[in-house]
Amino acid sequence: MKRVILLGLIGFVLTGCEEKKVTEDMLIGEWECDIDYQIAKMRNGIDQDYAPQVGQAVLFVKYLKKDDQLFVEFTDSDGEIIQDFKELNGGFNYSIGDRKIDGFRKLEYITNNEFKSIYESSKTQDKSEDKEKTKILMHCTRI
Repeated sequence: MKRVILLGLIGFVLTGCEEKKVTEDMLIGEWECDIDYQIAKMRNGIDQDYAPQVGQAVLFVKYLKKDDQLFVEFTDSDGEIIQDFKELNGGFNYSIGDRKIDGFRKLEYITNNEFKSIYESSKTQDKSEDKEKTKILMHCTRI
């Protein structure tokens, strides 16, 4: 009898231990986001560490859904922008002329009313001294 209760208790605990993730439905609403911005340049052909924070800001963001499509609206913008939720988590790379940009975005769940967004990218051009890394950390709280 003790074993049955113990196994039931272990099963209950393990099912409650699944990793929570930011979902599209969780994003719906208004958020206040603190943004930290860092840059690292290449010097003498060697990547440097990120410099101390070069920028900080507060951004108000609103996510909404219309016809099963996710939209994002920034307080200082003129309208809603279609947002592909899949693009908020994952890698990307593209080229503009001789500039190549590689990086990733990641959403991290904190609570149902709080999440982090991490964005990192590397920009390279034909000249190696033009290489630059960027990191943007955004901590958002529901308002």
